[in-house]
Amino acid sequence: MLQNAALDVAIALAVMYLSLSLLCTTINEFIATKLKLRAKSLAGALEQLLDHPPLRAAFYRHGLIMSIGRATATGPQTTWSGVKAMAHAAWTMARSPAASAPAAASHPSYISARSVALALIGSLDATKPVPAIDDVKAAVATLPQSAIRDTLEACLTESGNDLDRFRESVATWFDDSMERVSGAYKRQLKWISMLVGLLVAVVFNADSVSVAATLWQDQALRASMVAVATKLAESSAPTVGSGASAADLKSALEKAEGDLRGLPIGWKCPRLERAREEKASLGERLAAYWPCARDAAPTLRPTTILGWIMTAVALSLGAPFWFDLLQKFMNVRGAGARPRRGDGKAPA
Repeated sequence: MLQNAALDVAIALAVMYLSLSLLCTTINEFIATKLKLRAKSLAGALEQLLDHPPLRAAFYRHGLIMSIGRATATGPQTTWSGVKAMAHAAWTMARSPAASAPAAASHPSYISARSVALALIGSLDATKPVPAIDDVKAAVATLPQSAIRDTLEACLTESGNDLDRFRESVATWFDDSMERVSGAYKRQLKWISMLVGLLVAVVFNADSVSVAATLWQDQALRASMVAVATKLAESSAPTVGSGASAADLKSALEKAEGDLRGLPIGWKCPRLERAREEKASLGERLAAYWPCARDAAPTLRPTTILGWIMTAVALSLGAPFWFDLLQKFMNVRGAGARPRRGDGKAPA
């Protein structure tokens, strides 16, 4: 009986962490979109990789790269200021041969390795946009001593006199470089996720210690959360697309509140209840949390802060982790206790 109760408590906590993790992921995507983190990471990486300014400027002026940036600036969520920023960047690069990358507002967040290879080869000599392998060797030899020259010379050595192999070598080099950039970007997001997780834990007053204690004592609450967990485990793996908007944030907030309505979390505050009943905007609902937290602050206990920190650490693990763990918990619970043998001995 105690084992079943402990498993049910773990399942209910997994449901809480899963729902709040999805909200955290949506917030992270919203932050990454608004701050252009992916575009800034790619721009910084290209500035380091293409460390010869004239070559970098020619690379950004190449039709392949300009078309990607133009598509980014004229996407469905781009404002008129984004279009003007792209136009200004193109004009600046056209006037200044040593211009750097376009602004983050117009810089693409992703460029394929093939496009980079083609644009880089086509940028080596403006008079020969479709060069032969000998033209590439001559153009690389004229570059000053730099990291990009060493890289291109290594790619030429590897490819011999085959232009296609040279293009593939450059694309492979870019993919390898982007793996390191991706690792740095994920570490940056990890810190953001930890801070967002702590914020969500405070806003929802999701105290893991208090929730676990309440679940242990309340069998009916455990049963209701197991029912919620059963539906979640039978559904498909939750995903959050990139480029979250304010509407996505509100939807994720409402879903989290709905899934966790039975748990002893949240702030008891009339103002917050009114905001929920009136279906207030996202900003108004979030603003209603702070007076509740401020009024309750004098009564906080050390275990509450510890519970928030535990929740934040759990949320930083991500929704896929908790979804997989929840399914494992449900499989164990569904299997039940192993039956005893007819002779009374324990099963092997």
